Amino acid sequence: MVTLGQLANADQGAMQRAAGGWMALSKEAWQAVNDIHDNGVDPLKSNWQDRVGQSAGQKLAEQARILEAGADVMRGVAMVLDGLAASTGYAQSTLNSALDLARGCNLVVDLAQGVVVPGPGQLSPDDREQISQVDRLLAEAQREATQADRQAAAELRKLGAATCLTDPDAALNQYQNEASRTELAMYQGDIPTGADPATVAAWWRALTPAQQQQLQLSEPVALAGLDGIPDSVKLDLRGGPDAKYDRVKLVQWTLDHWNDDSTNVFDDNCTNFASEALAAAGVQYKGDWTLDGDGWGKGGQSGWNWLDAHDHSHTASWAAAQNMHDFMVGNGGQEIPPDQVKPGDLVYYEEDSDQDGQDGKGVIHHTAIVTAVTPDGDIRYTQHSGDMQNGSIGGRMDAFQEGRGHQKLHFVRVQPNWY
Repeated sequence: MVTLGQLANADQGAMQRAAGGWMALSKEAWQAVNDIHDNGVDPLKSNWQDRVGQSAGQKLAEQARILEAGADVMRGVAMVLDGLAASTGYAQSTLNSALDLARGCNLVVDLAQGVVVPGPGQLSPDDREQISQVDRLLAEAQREATQADRQAAAELRKLGAATCLTDPDAALNQYQNEASRTELAMYQGDIPTGADPATVAAWWRALTPAQQQQLQLSEPVALAGLDGIPDSVKLDLRGGPDAKYDRVKLVQWTLDHWNDDSTNVFDDNCTNFASEALAAAGVQYKGDWTLDGDGWGKGGQSGWNWLDAHDHSHTASWAAAQNMHDFMVGNGGQEIPPDQVKPGDLVYYEEDSDQDGQDGKGVIHHTAIVTAVTPDGDIRYTQHSGDMQNGSIGGRMDAFQEGRGHQKLHFVRVQPNWY
């Protein structure tokens, strides 16, 4: 268990610098991977095609795979350290609020024991209430710090044991994915979901405005349902007073159904899944006929053999990434820069090279939903198909582009103007 004395002396800046160092190493390793392919593997395929050239190419490709695995594991380390740094900052804010309250009431806090030391004489009811308030905040600060420390330590041990990992698929899909989930779990653990509303309110007030904003971006679902959080914050999380759908419901449905095949209609259901999430959040259909070129919606099996056989039970904008992007942007939505992305926004992937044989350059081919943004600005997405819950766009992009070529990302905020 982390003591309050340890929490008071914890160096959040050192943790952030350590995270930055591991992130830099990860980027350098990925740069080396790309250099090996660009300057070694690919030229060998074109210019040295005998057995010796093939063998040299295989050796270089093997080294690139080892570096790729290391890069993704190191990215996982950076994620965990970023989570520990932010969580430590939240806990320190709670602790400082408790200490400020104690000083204002002329109370002494024993940081070693984590409690208020009553002064001499008999305590009045007001004294007891003040001591109780301080003790609750002290306990909350210690709880936050301890849960983050334990989760970070356990995850760093796992990542440390992967030092010799040479399988990039395992590094990305097992180790980095788990690190990504651990980082978000630390932020969720910082929220006093089991506390009384008065303690929750005091905890929220203890956070700086920047910290409050960070938690709204990383854990909107947990905050929106918590008694003690200001109603204005909850309303903003759901989209504001003029919202035409509930952004929290959108994120919640997405996280609950990311690996649910019950709504599948096509072999590739990424865009169908995003449309289902929007509909579950309250976005209304546009148009009464699924062949409407400027409509968005779906129907059941129509009973008309030709319609059903040609997948016309859905509008083109419902289930095709390019069509959905164009519809949403053309009907009130807007593209937004990455630094303004919030949970509930959509992300579309556009081919930006001729490397992929399936989709040509300039084609939007994939849709996912933003479900969290971490304090360092890393955007987490959830999708189906290619099932993924809270994956890191930044952490997974290099591997994705290695297989499909360079991608251009479009972040879209859906703002229906048809109702």
